[in-house]
Amino acid sequence: MAKSKFFAAGALMIAFLLASIVWFTVIQPNAVDGGLKGSDHFSEGGKTGQGNGSGFVPNDLPVVRGFVGDLERKGNQLGRGPLQPFVVGESLKLEADAVNAVEYRWTLNGEVLKEKDQEWSLHAERFYDVVKPGKHEFTVQVRGTDKARVSQEKKTELNILPLKIMRVVKSIIHQDDEHFVTGDTLNLEVEMASSMHTDLDFYKYRYVVNDAPIKHPEDGLEWTSNDSLSYVFTSPGQYAFKVDVRRTDQAEKEDSAELPDTIVSADAVLLSFDASPAHEKGAAVGSPVYFSSFPTSRFGKSECRIGVKLINAADYRWLPEENGTLWGEASRTWLPLEPGTYLVRCEIRELGKTVADDSREMIYTITDGNF
Repeated sequence: MAKSKFFAAGALMIAFLLASIVWFTVIQPNAVDGGLKGSDHFSEGGKTGQGNGSGFVPNDLPVVRGFVGDLERKGNQLGRGPLQPFVVGESLKLEADAVNAVEYRWTLNGEVLKEKDQEWSLHAERFYDVVKPGKHEFTVQVRGTDKARVSQEKKTELNILPLKIMRVVKSIIHQDDEHFVTGDTLNLEVEMASSMHTDLDFYKYRYVVNDAPIKHPEDGLEWTSNDSLSYVFTSPGQYAFKVDVRRTDQAEKEDSAELPDTIVSADAVLLSFDASPAHEKGAAVGSPVYFSSFPTSRFGKSECRIGVKLINAADYRWLPEENGTLWGEASRTWLPLEPGTYLVRCEIRELGKTVADDSREMIYTITDGNF
């Protein structure tokens, strides 16, 4: 009997020691403001509180846990598009994730954002219209029913841009088309980072073609309010497009962007050049390959030729038509007799010309044996 009591006392002592170890190594280090981590609701010494996985907070203690909405994202997310930076003209919604909060106090770069001349507001949300670029440091504090108990400040920082060009795009059926017939019109559109401004003259645009600013055809101004341009190719050549943008009250450009593609304008152009089997697949020696192109021309009269050469060869072998001529229809059939990697070229010219107006190329692989 005495031995049983001895072992029971020993077991009780061991349990007490284990509980002490758990308290001092796990529970106490995780205590926050007199509470415990990882509990949504907790009671201690007759006091109740709540936790969010990061710390127990007594019900009478105001705490700011973080930011939500605009201040958390730090940009605009439109559908599945890229995150757009905040720019001048944006209206920010200031929101904080807080507990035990009755009133809120916001500051911007150290200056209190008052509501109706009051530093503290009962509204959990605050709106701020961005009027200048640069660093914007926002802080928020909250307090509960006991106004003497105020939370620690929570800070976050935004870098506001004056404006931002998201991209310059061609407004045509095929976005990857860089070939235009002389006299055709190219439509450009400038997509800006969105803001809440409603003034149509908030931005000024300057369009630059081959490094030379042009006057907009609609208003005759170099700096225009038009965020799109219809440009007519009056002569053959290669064209590079750029757009500069500034706010109306600024004298110099604040952002620039280029159209990614160099545009070719010619009297006759090839809108496409394809192969069957497709060039990604290739073909075997002795298997016919059919090449076709889609020609168009200013005056409706053009001719094409198609040539092949091994990738390191100097000259093309131009594929004749059935009558033996090299210039003619926009398609050819090729019977490869040697394996290797070939460069295939299609050229087009207006009837009566001696040089090509436009061309397209592809890489084509011929293998030795069954394909």
